[in-house]
Amino acid sequence: MNQILQLLRRNLYILVFLLLEAIALVLFFNNNQQPSSSLYEFGTAIKGRFLSIGGDVRSKDELKAENLELQKENAWLRAQLETSKLPLRHQEKAFRTDSAYAQRYICLCTRIVHSTLNLSNNYFILDAGRAEGVEAGMGVISPRGIIGIVDKVSEHFSSVLTVLHSQSLVSVSLASSGFSGSLSWPGIRYDEAVLSDIPSHVRIRIGEKVVTSGLSSVFPGGIPVGYVEEVISEPGEDFYRLRIRFSEDYHGVDQVYIVKDLYKAELESCRQHPFGEI
Repeated sequence: MNQILQLLRRNLYILVFLLLEAIALVLFFNNNQQPSSSLYEFGTAIKGRFLSIGGDVRSKDELKAENLELQKENAWLRAQLETSKLPLRHQEKAFRTDSAYAQRYICLCTRIVHSTLNLSNNYFILDAGRAEGVEAGMGVISPRGIIGIVDKVSEHFSSVLTVLHSQSLVSVSLASSGFSGSLSWPGIRYDEAVLSDIPSHVRIRIGEKVVTSGLSSVFPGGIPVGYVEEVISEPGEDFYRLRIRFSEDYHGVDQVYIVKDLYKAELESCRQHPFGEI
């Protein structure tokens, strides 16, 4: 007890000062609205900022989840297009089906995790590989156009030889007339390509739509490719060269679809043995 009294005596002035300071602060804030409201506004702002950050994080997570669901839905819808199916004209009557078409193409939604645009041979890396059923030779498309062809595959990733590659050659056609030719990249601009082998008697309009021809097992027919920007004719030549503006912006593309042809093996077998036994 004596020790407590001695401690209070030694610190009496400090204790009195703190008590008076507390009384002064209470009287000040109770009689002055401005500092009180300022502190309240400051606290509210801090609280609102933290809530906003938390809301932004939740919103981004929700948007990512919604975006993934939309991708899956788009992949399913693409698979339901007639260009992704084969007519069942040759079915035996004993094998009737409720649908007039058999599924030919299916799509796997995935993301680009790395890309190049400023090289003569550009490539993309996707976050899907053998574990997801990806194989070399599969086509890759986007919501607005074509991307390229799968070149190499690891367990969880795959590299794509894009249309912005010196070795890229895609069979495409003019949407209005159906005349087909070969699309290649001249290596100059990432938003332009060249369409060759279009007969010179074909009437071509500037701005005409160019789509995949469907003449290979890589891409279904009718996938957007771009638009005609210029018709180039050389004297004495029987074919046009067309300058094409890509419909896809390869600088900003992120979400893509890998296309699998369910009849690819059978089709390739027919091509290798056109007159022999398959």
